Amino acid sequence: MTDWSIKQNIFLLTCFLLLGSLAIGQDLGSSNKLFGGKKSGKTESKTAKKAPAVKGKRTSSRPGSSVSKTRSDPQKEASSKSVKIAPSKSSADTKTTVKKTPLVTASTARYEELIDDGNSARDNRNYAVAETAYKRAILVKPKDSRAVFGLGNLYSDQQRWEDAGDAYRKALQLEPANAVAHIALSYVLSQPISAPNLSERYEEAEVLARRAIELAGTNPLAFDQLGVSLELRGLIGEETEQAYRRAIVLDPAFALPYAHLGRLLRRRGLTQESAAAYKKAVELSRDAATMILVADVMQSEQRFAESEQLLQKALKSDPKNPAGLHLLGRALTAQEKYFDAERVLRTSLDSNPNGYVVNSLLASLYTRQNRFDLAENALLRALVTVSPFEKRSLAQQFEMLGDGYMKAGKDQNAERSYRQAIQLDPENASLSVKLTQAQRG
Repeated sequence: MTDWSIKQNIFLLTCFLLLGSLAIGQDLGSSNKLFGGKKSGKTESKTAKKAPAVKGKRTSSRPGSSVSKTRSDPQKEASSKSVKIAPSKSSADTKTTVKKTPLVTASTARYEELIDDGNSARDNRNYAVAETAYKRAILVKPKDSRAVFGLGNLYSDQQRWEDAGDAYRKALQLEPANAVAHIALSYVLSQPISAPNLSERYEEAEVLARRAIELAGTNPLAFDQLGVSLELRGLIGEETEQAYRRAIVLDPAFALPYAHLGRLLRRRGLTQESAAAYKKAVELSRDAATMILVADVMQSEQRFAESEQLLQKALKSDPKNPAGLHLLGRALTAQEKYFDAERVLRTSLDSNPNGYVVNSLLASLYTRQNRFDLAENALLRALVTVSPFEKRSLAQQFEMLGDGYMKAGKDQNAERSYRQAIQLDPENASLSVKLTQAQRG
C-alpha cells in the first residue's frame, strides 16, 4: 500500500498540480503524478509485441508508457497478446504448435499508437504534440475514456483548469463508476481560480470526493480530497480533520494529508500540532512530485521561504517539472528575488510558451520592476490561453500596466493597455475613465 500511494497517488498544479492506473486504468504520462504518472516496475510481457498493423512503430521501454499493456478488457488483451504472423506452415503444424489469437483491428492499433505518442510527448513536456495525439485518438475511439482522461491530465499539467474539468467530466460520462475520475474532477474544482461561483464549485468538489469514497473506500487520496473540499468551504472542524487523518491511516507514508492536516491545525490555532504535521510531511517527501505538492500547501499559507527549500530540492531531480517551476517562481517573486524568479519562470515557458499562469506571474514580476514593455508582452501571451473565469483578473493586470505607463509618461502605451482591459472586463466603468485620461494625455 505504501509503495502504491507514493508512486501512483501523487500529483501539479499542477498542478499542477499525479494513482495507479489513474488514467482510467492506465498510465498517461509522467508530468502529473496525481492523475497518471510513470509506474514502478515493467508492465509489458517479454513475449508481447506490437500488432502487424503498426509494424515499425517503436514500443516505448518506459514503465507504464504503453497503455494497451495495463488495461484489462478483451479488446486490449487482443492488442497486448497478438504476435507477428509467422511464415506459413501446414495446417497440421498450425493446429499442433500455434494457438489462435484474436487479431487486433486497425482502429485499435491506431488508437494505441496515438495514446503512446501522447504519453511520450507529455513526458517530454511537448504539450502541443501530446494534445494533438490525444485528440486524434478520441476521433478513432470516442467511447474509450483513456484519451479523454489523458487530455485532462495534460491540461492539469498546464493549469488549464477549465479545460481539464471539461475533459474529466467527459471521462466520467464514459465511466461513471470510476473513482479516480471523481477525484480528478474534485481536484480541479478545488483550484483557486477567479470564478464567480466558487461556493458551487467547492460544494461539487465535496460531492465528487464523497462519491469517490463510496466507490473506493480504501483510497487515501479520496479522503484527502474530501478534507480539502470541506476546508475550502470554510468547514475546519472535526469532520475535515478526520478526513485527513483517515487518509493517513490508510497510508501512513502519504505525505500530502500530513501537510493538509498541518494547515488545518494552524487555522484552528494548534501551532505545535501543526508544526509536527508539517514536519512529518516534509520527512515523507522523498520524490519531486510529493515535494511540489507539499510546497503548494505551504504557499497557500504564504510560507514562501519554506516552500522554496522544498522546491529547490524537487527541481534538482526533475528540473523541467512545470508545477515545480511555477511554484518556485512564485516563491522567489514573493520574496523579491526577481532575478532568480525571472530565470525560473522563463525556463517554465520553454515547454508552455503561452501558459496563462506563468505569463501572468511573469508580468506581475516585470510590473513590479517597472519593466512595462516586458510585462505587456507577457500579458499578451497569457491572453492566448486565458479562461473565461480568469479574464477579469487579467484585465486588472492590464489596468495596472496602464497605470504604470501613465506614471512613466507613455500615454499611448497606457491607452493600449486600458483598451485591452476593457475588452476583458467591459463592466468596469473606471477603465473608461482612465482610457479618456490617457487619450487626453
